[in-house]
Formats: sequence, structure tokens, C-alpha cells
Amino acid sequence: MDAGLAAVLGAAIGGLTAFGTSWFGFRAARLQLQHQESEAARQRRFESLTERRGPRSQAYADFIAAGQELIDSMYGPKEDFLTQFETLQAHIRKRRSNIAIAGPDSVVQAAGEFADEVRKFRNELARGAIRGHPLHHKGRFERPLDGFAKAARTALEDDGDETGSG
Repeated sequence: MDAGLAAVLGAAIGGLTAFGTSWFGFRAARLQLQHQESEAARQRRFESLTERRGPRSQAYADFIAAGQELIDSMYGPKEDFLTQFETLQAHIRKRRSNIAIAGPDSVVQAAGEFADEVRKFRNELARGAIRGHPLHHKGRFERPLDGFAKAARTALEDDGDETGSG
């Protein structure tokens, strides 16, 4: 092989090597940029969830407290419960509206189930369909309030990771 051919082959091999190295570097840089963009989007979702979690948590806690106040009032004299009931129901309705805004749908639905049971109870009271001490009916409220608490915990534990990997 003469020196001229060797020089041309050497230059071609060097050029191909340089091209391959450049292409690999470009590809690695592009993959790194995609990863950084994905990580930034994940961080924005996390920060958004964190900002919403505080007000949601407070709305959920207020709703549970109003529901528990209703249940606790059932342990007193029947007459005291009956005089407090409309005020307690109004507290629940007001806090349900906060839940409707705070969301998500699973929590809104669970709050609705509890509030609907309170409304049904009020209608039965008005018709005289509730007999005996109100304490006998506390299970009607405990189950849906527990369901709401579970839905609220689940919603607050959601970290917003769409991949499901934690």
C-alpha cells in the first residue's frame, strides 16, 4: 500500500470516528435534555400538589369535624340534639361546598354521600319518621363519614406521579 492511499484511508477513518463521536455526543445531550425537561415537569406537578394539599387537608378536616360534631351531639339528651340539629346540618352543608371546590371527585362524592344521609335524616325528622333516641341512628352517619375520611386520606397521599412508580 503506498503512502498516499494510507493517508486517504487514515483520513477517512479519522473522519468517520469524529463523526461517530459527534453523533454520540449529540444523542447523549438530547437524551439528557429530555430527561431534564421530564424531571422539571414532574417537579412542577409535585409543587402544584403540595400547594393544594394544605387547603384541601384543612377543608377535609373541617368537614370531618362538622360530621363528628353531629354524631357527638347524638349522645346527649334528645331535646338538645333536636335543637342543635339544624345548625349542625348547616355546618355540614357549608363545609361540603368547600369540599366541592377542593376536590377531587372521589372526595366530593364521599362528602355528598354523608351530606345526603344527613339531609335524609332531617326529612325523616320533619315527617316524624324517626322514633326513639337519635343515638340509635348514629351508624347511618358513622359509615359515610368514615368513607369520606378514607377518600380524603387517599387523595392527600396521591403524589401526582403519573407513571405509578411512586
